[in-house]
Amino acid sequence: MVNSVTRSFRIDDNLSKILDEEAEKMGISVNALVNVVIKRYSEFIRFLSKIDMVVINREILTILLESLNENEIYQIGVSLGSIIPKDTILFWRKELSHITVFEYFEKIICRYGLLGTYDEITQNNVKIIVIRHRLGKKGSIFFNGYLKSTLQSTLGLDSKFELTESSVKIQIDA
Repeated sequence: MVNSVTRSFRIDDNLSKILDEEAEKMGISVNALVNVVIKRYSEFIRFLSKIDMVVINREILTILLESLNENEIYQIGVSLGSIIPKDTILFWRKELSHITVFEYFEKIICRYGLLGTYDEITQNNVKIIVIRHRLGKKGSIFFNGYLKSTLQSTLGLDSKFELTESSVKIQIDA
């Protein structure tokens, strides 16, 4: 169980109404919604400008990917994956480890970066990660290069990939 602290805040009336409406739509309490918002801020939003991230429309990203050939996309993924994750993880979590690299995949890329959904399981000493996305086949090719390069440059891990139109499956020997 997570320890909690009671806090009291004053907020604008119109913000209170928005919180009430959103909590109702989500089927959760306002308290739970505020905790989600604060957690998102503490784990991600406060670092956005410091890790040089921007928010763009998914269609823009998809069109950019579609304008390149598959080899170019893969090579861009490899190039970016060898630099960006290492710098980001070190700034964000202050250490490179299995935990922080997989947390980067789950939180920065998927949960907060909104590029996909993350799932993982370990079976027979093999860690299996699946990321589902809506960036098309070329998005999978980009993720292949980016994530493979990230695993190699941060942890020295070799990995096997399976790609579909909307998902990337990664297998890593534990």
